[in-house]
Amino acid sequence: MSSKNSPKIVFANKLLHAGYSLEVNEQRLINLALSKINSKKSNPGKIVIYPTEYAKCFGLSKHSVYEQLSAAAESLRDKSVSILDDSGQSLSIPWVSNARYEKVKNQGSFITLEFSKDIEPYIFNIEGDFTRLYFHNTVKLNTLASFRLYALLNEVRNYKNYKRRGSVVLNLQLPEMKQKLFLSESYGAWRDFKNRVLLPAIEKINAHTDICVTFRPKKMGNCITAIEFAYITQCPSKSEHIARPNLFRRPKVKKGSAKEGVWARENLKLLRTYELLKQNQNPDFRLAKVDIRRCITYAKILGDDETKVFYSKQLSKKTITP
Repeated sequence: MSSKNSPKIVFANKLLHAGYSLEVNEQRLINLALSKINSKKSNPGKIVIYPTEYAKCFGLSKHSVYEQLSAAAESLRDKSVSILDDSGQSLSIPWVSNARYEKVKNQGSFITLEFSKDIEPYIFNIEGDFTRLYFHNTVKLNTLASFRLYALLNEVRNYKNYKRRGSVVLNLQLPEMKQKLFLSESYGAWRDFKNRVLLPAIEKINAHTDICVTFRPKKMGNCITAIEFAYITQCPSKSEHIARPNLFRRPKVKKGSAKEGVWARENLKLLRTYELLKQNQNPDFRLAKVDIRRCITYAKILGDDETKVFYSKQLSKKTITP
């Protein structure tokens, strides 16, 4: 399904950053309900979801979906979300005022769901900052971590100050990220968090959504305190051949001129985009050393010390050529 024809999921950014924990079928039920409403209008009351519709959306067996939906609707009635109000106070509010599995003669079975009054300001008549996702990009994200990470990355998608080297770059503090994902203390070690949460979530996002994500941990001393995510919005298939782009020739201009800066920026963007696309197919991919040196040169011209340091470190690592 193209983005043009896909329904949207829209919610206020306060809800995006709220604390909550949902099972996969509960999150799917919420997402499908959100895709059926108009965030510019008031709460319509009951939202009807049919098992056949649910099964088709999420690629599930029709035989097992009835039991899953019934259990999700029942448990969702007891689920709440911890959200900060305008004064900074944490409030615990219910997701729904009612959710039940019903069966009516001559009409079949269905779920009726109604969002609570307390959560209305974050999904209806939204004012201020909000995040919009296309529903079809979320249907294969079958863990809370993959869905919430995808949503957090999309929050800054259209902000210019997050654009760098042809991609969107976002830094998330590690403790804050774990809190948003409602992770237990068993994921306290970086290795456990990376292998059991982060890598599986990114694998799902790269395989089933419209963005390609890479990440690198950021340290303070010997401790990893944050993660830098970078993503682009062009996602080729795993089998698609990605050719190294042809770079622009250096214009005959003075060193330090604006035109030289434009040339360096465009070539850096080409190589960075190529690198991200290849890493989506093979996480171990690195640019050839000659291209890494080019990136360092472009970064020096642009005065981009962070990029210069990043690629300088790559020179000492083994490269995988295209």
